Amino acid sequence: MNQSDAQPLANYVTCRCQYCDKGIEFDASTFDKGETRTVPCPHCGLETIIFVPQQQSVPPVIQQSLPSEFAEQKTAVSSPDAQMTPKQFSDFIGQKRAKARLELATAAAKKRGEALGHVLLIGSPGSGKATLAGILAKTMGVNLKSTSGTAIERAGDLVNQLTSLEAGDVLFIDEIHRLRRIIEEYLSPAMEDFKLDIIVDQGENARSVRLNLPRFTLIGTTPRKERLTPALLSCFSIIENMDAYSFEELTAIACRFAKLLEFEIDRGVADRIARSADGTPLDVLRRLRHVRDFAHVKSSSEVITADITAEALKMLFPSNETREANESRAAIPSEVRREVWRRDGGRCVKCGSRENLEYDHIIPGSKGGSNTARNIELLCEACNRAKSDLIR
Repeated sequence: MNQSDAQPLANYVTCRCQYCDKGIEFDASTFDKGETRTVPCPHCGLETIIFVPQQQSVPPVIQQSLPSEFAEQKTAVSSPDAQMTPKQFSDFIGQKRAKARLELATAAAKKRGEALGHVLLIGSPGSGKATLAGILAKTMGVNLKSTSGTAIERAGDLVNQLTSLEAGDVLFIDEIHRLRRIIEEYLSPAMEDFKLDIIVDQGENARSVRLNLPRFTLIGTTPRKERLTPALLSCFSIIENMDAYSFEELTAIACRFAKLLEFEIDRGVADRIARSADGTPLDVLRRLRHVRDFAHVKSSSEVITADITAEALKMLFPSNETREANESRAAIPSEVRREVWRRDGGRCVKCGSRENLEYDHIIPGSKGGSNTARNIELLCEACNRAKSDLIR
């Protein structure tokens, strides 16, 4: 028998009924690429659309709208920071309130055998939102698929992401506030009802087809929830703000990162790096790596000392930025001054005086100190003048 005479082998796949959501099994080998058919559902008896699911191919209108980079989903390559990323809640330092809420939600969802509700994480870049998303997926024991608001340019991009999900999977959309409004019109009903309406064919033959999606979890991130439309914001059942990291937490994070990077630092070095950072774990990691690189090149010692750290951190500031400019009251943001005032109770942290108070950098800016609340304290004029510069 000639190869051309050979009959194609049966390739049975399942497409869900758009009405009863039960699976309809059929032979996909008899379908042309992108073909759709109307058949009676063997379960509910209603006429429904079947097509080869996205894992096999994509319906024609969807396929036409997909950019080439989304035609095939490739396995993401692990980032260089993958080894630094906590894999479970117990390894994640800080954010106690948010962690407690999310741990409770995941435990309840697993106990009921349900998908986790949609989650919105609000915070600055580098504060650990993506890390928490990964921990949530791992805790639930499901797959995590990641994208961003800027990467989803057309409806077909979103369709490709949603139809590739399995029951319980997590779709992580970083910077979800940057989604186009037309994309939100598709995403909101998909999040609320787990249904997706698409247009099949074109012109006179065009018709709307409703696809039933598996119950998935969407985790979005944004710096401010006000940047989301009310319709999209209402789709999230869990909304958590990332709290500011305390100085102690950032110091502990620096120690953890150093251990994972397999080099030794003492508490004083971790303290200085934490105070110089912008308040996020990501910046702590960046500065820690810079200090390590500086030490390996400039010093033969295997131990990173406070002096080496101070010299390394100086390189991160412009040469024309003087100590006076760094330490001036005007250089401290007003919101930071208010936070420090509330935290220190409007009194000198040394003697308790309420007279002639000044904002003082614990680590001077010229030594790598930052203009963040964790590096600034209230001192009276007398205590500030008497204070000796212990950072050499």
